[in-house]
Amino acid sequence: MSDPRPQIALALGSGAARGLAHIGVLKVLEEEEIPVNLIAGTSIGAALGALYAAGVSVHRMEKAMRDLDWRALARLIDPTLPTSGLIDGKRVATFLEELLPVSTFEELRIPLAITATDVETGEPLIIRKGNLLEGLRAAIAFPGIFTPVPFGNRFLVDGGLTNPVPLDVAYQMGAAKVIGVCTIPRVQQPSAEAFLPYKGHHRAEPSRLRHFFTAAHIEKLFGDIWRPENNSEKEPPTRNRKPPNIFSICSRSVAIMENRINALQLERLHADVLIWPDFEDLTMLEFHRAIEAIAAGEKAARSVLPQLRALRDA
Repeated sequence: MSDPRPQIALALGSGAARGLAHIGVLKVLEEEEIPVNLIAGTSIGAALGALYAAGVSVHRMEKAMRDLDWRALARLIDPTLPTSGLIDGKRVATFLEELLPVSTFEELRIPLAITATDVETGEPLIIRKGNLLEGLRAAIAFPGIFTPVPFGNRFLVDGGLTNPVPLDVAYQMGAAKVIGVCTIPRVQQPSAEAFLPYKGHHRAEPSRLRHFFTAAHIEKLFGDIWRPENNSEKEPPTRNRKPPNIFSICSRSVAIMENRINALQLERLHADVLIWPDFEDLTMLEFHRAIEAIAAGEKAARSVLPQLRALRDA
């Protein structure tokens, strides 16, 4: 006999390192016994949503992400000749594969839909069947950093370009109620996506890229991303300022687009409960700060417990 209760979907959005807050949200949902019948995911939300849909425990997810220090992150990077991206993404896919107990969408315990973007046409795509790892590689292919992923006759990149928080996908899956999780900073907080200029020069030639992507260089590249105490508004611009590094340019460009798209979509689409963590100075590439991101997700989810419990008890 089918369950007469309304189907509740979880829509997990993009946000790179900030998206680790999804783990904190999942912890609270489990504690409160909030049923999750369907999952729609974009970018990091697709990856974590797939793990949860496959039956990977929240505890295991949290441990895996908390173990991502700079050296562990450096091991996940497989540089490629910079034609369509700097990183191939196969090592990240292997990292996910080691965590996933299944290989196809059809084997998942909870129905899952993930989003991607056709980089040539700009068309948003929803992937719901077939090879799970192949779909995830496409869903998390951050443009300019990861190479586009061949998918049939298309080349796919991060779904966050067209659908930062996939509320519409959740409803298309048949959800009656949707819990949305947005880990993109609010538009009225521009400081969350400001970046400092890169302080050093690394003019690496393609043949030297593998040496360029050491743990120390990754920390230098990512560590130059803006923090409040170094706000450029407090420091007048000078002629000696150096341009941002390529990671900052790519991440900032995508963040600008996602902020605008997200603002428009949230005006148009309704989430029964919208969970929107605050991150203070946590930037989108600081995966080594998983503890803080997860805590932010927990805090945000607990702040809307009355609404979550109302969904559960409906």
